[in-house]
Amino acid sequence: MKPISRTFFKGLIAVIPITLTISLLFWMAGTAEFALGKIFKLFFPDSWYIEGMGFVLGLVVVFFFGGFLESQTFRRMFHRFEELIIQIPLVKSIYTAIRDISSLFSSENRGKFEQVVLVKTASGNSQQIGFITASSIEETSPTFITEDQVAVFVPFSYQLGGYTVIVPRENVVKIDMTVEDALRFIATAGVVGNVDNEKT
Repeated sequence: MKPISRTFFKGLIAVIPITLTISLLFWMAGTAEFALGKIFKLFFPDSWYIEGMGFVLGLVVVFFFGGFLESQTFRRMFHRFEELIIQIPLVKSIYTAIRDISSLFSSENRGKFEQVVLVKTASGNSQQIGFITASSIEETSPTFITEDQVAVFVPFSYQLGGYTVIVPRENVVKIDMTVEDALRFIATAGVVGNVDNEKT
């Protein structure tokens, strides 16, 4: 590849993630400004409205909603609302997919990934990176996981999702890798590894 083309694509690879991230943030801010700004104007005079108030109001709503979810009563009410939502066929597919993906990569659920491991495939000739999510040692572990087994979640590369396998403990090898580095490695099919190592 010619030096000019190589330099261009190197810059393109650096600019695309930044551009998409900024675009997403602006889209979210614009959506909150439009929707919540309209709601504000329904209850208060237009002269009270200041540009950007809808976005600020959106941040406040998200913060208080998260605080309300700390309450068991509000959490039960929210779960009942979810049950009504998932009764609608098309809405159920969209909502549950977005909810499950969001919860999977939340910091709370990442903490449930006990250990990064290499899992032997059925052929035994290769290994896959996964995360131990349950074992018989835990009190909340499913009864079908025996003492010599563990549940391992194996994410897909270049797409969201994955699958869970129940395998013997002898089929997994623990590796010294953080959950964040492992998720980054898997999401890019091994193209991007440890960021700290890349900078050195």
